[in-house]
Amino acid sequence: MLGKAIYWLAVLLISLVLLVVLVLFLESRDDSSLESGSRVSETIRA
Repeated sequence: MLGKAIYWLAVLLISLVLLVVLVLFLESRDDSSLESGSRVSETIRA
């Protein structure tokens, strides 16, 4: 039971990290077309 909880927590954390990395990567490639993405990353940094 505890192992399943740790597994799903790890899956959730990895998914969130990948999402943040993807947003930051796309933002660094093209700032002009991803204004909403920059707002998301500013919210995460704050």
